[in-house]
Amino acid sequence: MNRIFSTALAGLLLLLTGCAAGDTNCPTQEQIIAKIVRTEFPDRVWSVAPSEAQDPLVALQQAIDSCSYYGGGMVHVAAGHYALNGPLKLKSNVNLHLDEGAYLQFSGRSEDFLPVVLTRWEGTELYGHSPMIYAYHATNIALTGKGTIDAQGGREFAAWSEIEAPDRDRLREMGDLLTPVQERIFGAGTVLRPSMVQFYGCSRILVEDITLKDSPFWTIHPVFCDHVIVRGVTIDTHFPNNDGCDPESTSNVLIENCTFRTGDDAVAIKAGRDTDGRATGRPSENIVVRNCDFQSECNGLCIGSEMSGGAANVYMENVAIGTVKNAIYFKSNKDRGGYIRNVRVKNITVERARGAILRFETNYFGFRGGNYPAIYEDFEISGVKAGKADHYAIFMEGNPERKIRDIRIEDFEVAEAGNAYHLLDTERVEFDRITINGEVLPATLTEDTEKIVLDVY
Repeated sequence: MNRIFSTALAGLLLLLTGCAAGDTNCPTQEQIIAKIVRTEFPDRVWSVAPSEAQDPLVALQQAIDSCSYYGGGMVHVAAGHYALNGPLKLKSNVNLHLDEGAYLQFSGRSEDFLPVVLTRWEGTELYGHSPMIYAYHATNIALTGKGTIDAQGGREFAAWSEIEAPDRDRLREMGDLLTPVQERIFGAGTVLRPSMVQFYGCSRILVEDITLKDSPFWTIHPVFCDHVIVRGVTIDTHFPNNDGCDPESTSNVLIENCTFRTGDDAVAIKAGRDTDGRATGRPSENIVVRNCDFQSECNGLCIGSEMSGGAANVYMENVAIGTVKNAIYFKSNKDRGGYIRNVRVKNITVERARGAILRFETNYFGFRGGNYPAIYEDFEISGVKAGKADHYAIFMEGNPERKIRDIRIEDFEVAEAGNAYHLLDTERVEFDRITINGEVLPATLTEDTEKIVLDVY
């Protein structure tokens, strides 16, 4: 089946089964969580401890390989320091469990993360440097325990953010032209940073309790995955583009009880970028984010901007957000296409947003002149309590041909805001109990007549 036909079929299936505005058949939060298939491992253990007699990378990889080969179980990593001069590859039916005090420290040298592996970089498929921990088409896998994983992303990779533009633009052109993925090779001599932990085409995944430090790029990045739980994780990483957890073209996801101290978005739901993402046509859907603490340096709860395959059935609840650029943020532009629909956000606290507390953005920077406006429809936002918005409490700007529509916002309070709201090209937006700067807004607000560039991304 060719890629174009697959995309057309995916679009037809969306029309037949997707959740439109007001569709009562869309799954509830409880139904999504109940549907997620949990990991389960045999009661067998392979133990690894620090040893001067063996390379720790070899010892760990051999234990993982053996555990998987013999039917699965736990690879138990004892407390101690493990210097790893290359990536670890998780295999099916393996729980890599790090005791408290176990410290996996990757080298941070780019040459150690070759040969290339199949991956996605900002939503475009390629063969690039390997993530530190990588799983490919594995089933029933876990990364657990109270230990710490340190990518040492600042040793070499982080500086690539300043010089990546030529490789980035070359990859994006390949994506636009639908160059065969096997020809998109970005290995030695290229500077596209890898994610830290990536699951590619995997199912039944658990990441629980571990601490992740100093990622070179996105930190936890499931791509084309299904049935994912990220629970009780602490991410402490402050380099450029250090998103915390980015499910991409991934379904049936639960992210809960996590702490994100990140240099970029805390949680960003993705689904491919531009032509390449639309051609693949795989959405992210059935995702729950709850009971988390976001202390990110960029944005808080996000969908996009790489969302060309679509995002639907997303629940975000009981999240505390610190000082960020934008707190609740849905972002795309006219290169993307795709859709964001059936989103429920509830019980969110925000200290401060330099841009907006709630932002619907359809002109996200990086726009290259396309004509594929995204669909934004069916959102419910409730129980938001924020301290300060430097620019806007609510910012909603659609496109004339694709208006932002079917939005209900209620019980929404911002103590101090530079501007209460900006609305343009919206349709069927309802407000109830909206208090900004101590004043209650009416149920219907007058739209603005001109676009505004809110230059806080």
